[in-house]
Amino acid sequence: MEKIAYKTIERNNLYEIEKIKGSRFIGSIFKTESKEEAEEQLEMIRKKNYSATHNCFAYTVGIDQPVTRFSDDGEPSGTAGRPMMNVLESSGLSNVLLVVTRYYGGTKLGTGGLMKAYSEAAKEVISNSKIIDVEIKISVEFDYVYDSTSMIMNLINKYEAEIVEEKYGDQVSMRIMLNKAFLESFSDEIFDKSNGKIKTRDI
Repeated sequence: MEKIAYKTIERNNLYEIEKIKGSRFIGSIFKTESKEEAEEQLEMIRKKNYSATHNCFAYTVGIDQPVTRFSDDGEPSGTAGRPMMNVLESSGLSNVLLVVTRYYGGTKLGTGGLMKAYSEAAKEVISNSKIIDVEIKISVEFDYVYDSTSMIMNLINKYEAEIVEEKYGDQVSMRIMLNKAFLESFSDEIFDKSNGKIKTRDI
C-alpha cells in the first residue's frame, strides 16, 4: 500500500532573478501550516521590504480542503497574483507561501512583461528550493493486555508506526502515529488478531 504524503519545501528560501528594465524581482517561499501563519509571514515580508513597490503573493494551506489566496498588491489586475498561483499549483506544492517583491526600476513592463516577470521569479525560487515529501499521519489509541505485546509490536513494525505514549496499569494504553493510508488495515488486523478485543480509537 502506498503511503499518503504531500510535497512541500524543506526550508524557507529566496531567489532574485536578473533585473528586468531596471526592476528587481525577488522571490521568497515559506513553509506554512495555517492561513494565520501565512498572513503573519506575509506581514513580516512587507515590513522587511517596506520600501518595495509591490509584495505580490500566492499561498496554499491545507491538504484535504486547501485554502488559497493571491494578490496583485497594486499591480494591474491579473498580472502578478494569478500567474504566481498558477506556478504554485503546477508545482504540486502544499503548505507554502510564495511572495515576489518588486522594486520598480523606472520603466513600465506592460501586462505581458509583468506576467512573465512574476511567473519567472516564482518558478526560480521554487526550482532553487529543496522539495520534500511529508507523510500525512494520524494518531490512534488502543488498549491491550500484556500477553498481546509481541503481536502489537509486530504490527507496529509492519505498518511503520511510531509509539507516542504508553500507560501501564491492569493493561497497556498506547497511542501511536501511522500513515493515514495504513489506518484501516492496521485497525482491521489488530481487531482480527486479538479476536475482536482490541479496537482503535481515532484522536
